[in-house]
Amino acid sequence: MALFDGLLICTDLDDTLLTDDKRVSEENIAALNYFMDNGGLFTFATGRVPAGARLMLDYVVPNAPMVCFNGGAIYDYGTEKFIWQSALDDNALKAVEYVEKAFPPVGIEVCTDEAVYFCRVNRIIEEHKELEHFPDNYKGYKDVTETWRKVIFMVEERDIGTIRKIIDESPFANDYTFMRSSPWYYELLPKGATKGAGMLRLADILGIKHENTIGVGDNENDLTLVSDAGFGVAVANAADIVKKAAELITVDNNSHALKAVIDYISKNKRDK
Repeated sequence: MALFDGLLICTDLDDTLLTDDKRVSEENIAALNYFMDNGGLFTFATGRVPAGARLMLDYVVPNAPMVCFNGGAIYDYGTEKFIWQSALDDNALKAVEYVEKAFPPVGIEVCTDEAVYFCRVNRIIEEHKELEHFPDNYKGYKDVTETWRKVIFMVEERDIGTIRKIIDESPFANDYTFMRSSPWYYELLPKGATKGAGMLRLADILGIKHENTIGVGDNENDLTLVSDAGFGVAVANAADIVKKAAELITVDNNSHALKAVIDYISKNKRDK
């Protein structure tokens, strides 16, 4: 039996697997390939759409389907198909209208299966578009007729609390999952969509025991990824709420965190 048989690692991308300059270090690449070559299953658990996460394949190619849309879907790069997905209902448009009216400076992105639409533009929206190399898909959200997978509200960091308060006090607060995914992003997702739920659903599909899942993350949207995993890991730069949920706090995202996690797992398995 190979060293890592029966184990599934799901890692967040930004500020976890990726360095601050959006790379995957050579040390992380070598460790992940070693993990997969020795029986382990590895994938991303990300808020990104498949097209956005595809850039990561230039560094490392997972051998398990990806949890994307912050747990709203599972996508298989091998077949280039979704193997499970959820969707926002038609009432989500009213929720977006409500937030837009309550806070006019908000930036709004609507994510569908393969596209990200820039529906209300501000500085944060433009920076995100350039960072991810997305095409100029400018379109009003009322004109996006494809199935909505998630919506991202984007504001200056000082305003994220305002957006949270507006949503918490809205008539839509209990109809969807809302979560902060970065200092500038607050997301609207189908009810029950979380990275942790997506990871456990993927484990069931792959026949992996829940106790053999390993979730690695840093931000609020990674909380369930860490807390629901059989073994939850927070990077050193993680939010305090994520660190409190973790069984292991490892090095920061610029110090080859996934290598450190795999070294830890390897040592503990060999010591048994």
